[in-house]
Amino acid sequence: MTSEAREQAIELMDQQKYAEALTLFQDLICHNPGDWALYYMAGQCCRFLNDLTGAIEYLRKSIEINPKEPSVLLALGIALQLNKQYEVAVDVLKLAIEVDSDFELGYNSLALTQRKMGQLEKALDNYDAGAKALARRIVKNMKNSRANKILKHKDTSHNLWVEYAAYGMLYLCCLTDSIDYNGWPTGEQAVEEEKTERHAGLYWVDRQSVDGKTVRLFLPNYFNTFREILRSNRTYSSLIGSRGTVLEMLGRHSDAEKHFEEASEFLPIA
Repeated sequence: MTSEAREQAIELMDQQKYAEALTLFQDLICHNPGDWALYYMAGQCCRFLNDLTGAIEYLRKSIEINPKEPSVLLALGIALQLNKQYEVAVDVLKLAIEVDSDFELGYNSLALTQRKMGQLEKALDNYDAGAKALARRIVKNMKNSRANKILKHKDTSHNLWVEYAAYGMLYLCCLTDSIDYNGWPTGEQAVEEEKTERHAGLYWVDRQSVDGKTVRLFLPNYFNTFREILRSNRTYSSLIGSRGTVLEMLGRHSDAEKHFEEASEFLPIA
């Protein structure tokens, strides 16, 4: 019965029937007081019912049981932010990032909170940190195989995304002690690679230089794949667009416009 009630409560929550779901979660909590996930879901229901006090209470209880769950720390940070408890929200969101340094949503909410506090330079840095966290998550999941899908070059209005692709390159090389340098093809080499598909779906190849050092050469398919992964969900677009808002608030109108245009261009195609 407990399992069925849990599934029913989650289904109601998915249907945005938060009041009905909350009633079931409250009953489940009475029978399972040590289940952190129940408190988390009850807290989320309260938040969407605009009961921020209830949300904070349930989410704090969830963290008390399981203090190392980034999604719960994020939810609590957002609830505190919505309740205008900005300084406490910042502390909680920083904890979420400490637990998972690649938690791009944590950086996003931290930056938004700092923006609301008027800490614009800190917000600017954390939107950038969020995009870098996303880049780390992307490259750590890239499997270097000739069987990968081959994606082709597409022009973009601005190349802010290339900076994060390059950051991802450096990060990957730092993870491997055997790599001494990294690089990427010239424009002519990239055109030739896309034409011949010599390396098939590979993202990079490792080569020995004349001085005996190992060089990792990142291929066009790495950049093209990285670009399309960024375009496949709203996270990158949201981070870049929000960073543009902060740049606009700081009076950096030209930089802001580039961010707004890239954010629009990287919205997922429905």
